[in-house]
Amino acid sequence: MDTLERPARSPRVVAIVVTFEPDPADLNTVLAALRPQVAAMVVVDNGSRDVAGLTLPTAARQPIHWVRLGENLGIAAAQNRGIEWARVHGADYVLLSDQDSEPAPDMVRQLLSAARELARQGVPLGLVAPDFVDDRQAVRIPFMHIADGRPRWFGCAGADGTAEITTAIASGSLIPLATLDAVGPMRESMFIDLVDIEWCFRANSLGFRAFGVCAAKLRHNLGEQPARLLGRTLSRHSPLRNYYFYRNAVWLLRQGYVASAWKRTIARQMLKRYVVFSLFVHPRMGYLRMMSLGLLHGLRGRSGPL
Repeated sequence: MDTLERPARSPRVVAIVVTFEPDPADLNTVLAALRPQVAAMVVVDNGSRDVAGLTLPTAARQPIHWVRLGENLGIAAAQNRGIEWARVHGADYVLLSDQDSEPAPDMVRQLLSAARELARQGVPLGLVAPDFVDDRQAVRIPFMHIADGRPRWFGCAGADGTAEITTAIASGSLIPLATLDAVGPMRESMFIDLVDIEWCFRANSLGFRAFGVCAAKLRHNLGEQPARLLGRTLSRHSPLRNYYFYRNAVWLLRQGYVASAWKRTIARQMLKRYVVFSLFVHPRMGYLRMMSLGLLHGLRGRSGPL
């Protein structure tokens, strides 16, 4: 007697939104855009002072779970708490998100479709990432892939397509839980900055591959308001964020699983940023002091919050 095949269960995607002193209006926009696209959502607040002022979006039809850490433990720790919640609640994939990253209405569907196709082809999937748009900058945030020992930056040539990449920004990344189980959690000792880069290289060293999905779109503000210098737009973060960037970059330069091509590129970027920011970007002395301290602490192997 013939039997009917049971339809495959749709993968369960849990979104993890990390917040720290968020703008309530911006956060509500993100939550309202994400909520219809995922099976569940957890917001991990990293020690915001006015948590009472944070309200759920009216567009949310189902409960959004909140994890309030009470203090700022860093982006990696917050992501890990969200991943733990997702694992307990039966997630197949987690979607990482910042508090100001607004996904297109079909972003998760496009990412999930690409992830399932890659899995069908037998690809050991690390993550899939969307095409980023920062409205404050004239150019799109490019993908990056290291091939033949050299980094290559590229954008999406058309509306569709999936391209292999080496690293990805955490926000908007869709990661299989099975991959997280194999690779391990985000490295909490880094606290913030380059946490996503480190995890990508660690995953790659274990044979997992990452891909950019052109059909998946995400509006994402990369850093603070860009500076204008000699007619060019310059992405920037606060002096404190530059401390963590320099400290963690020095640590990554010492890791054997990090690609040499990336090390050469980041070393040049560090030198260029050190000169430009300390001479031309306000507050110059603040940048100089924090970048120098980051270099010193990186050489000494300091980790955790400053």
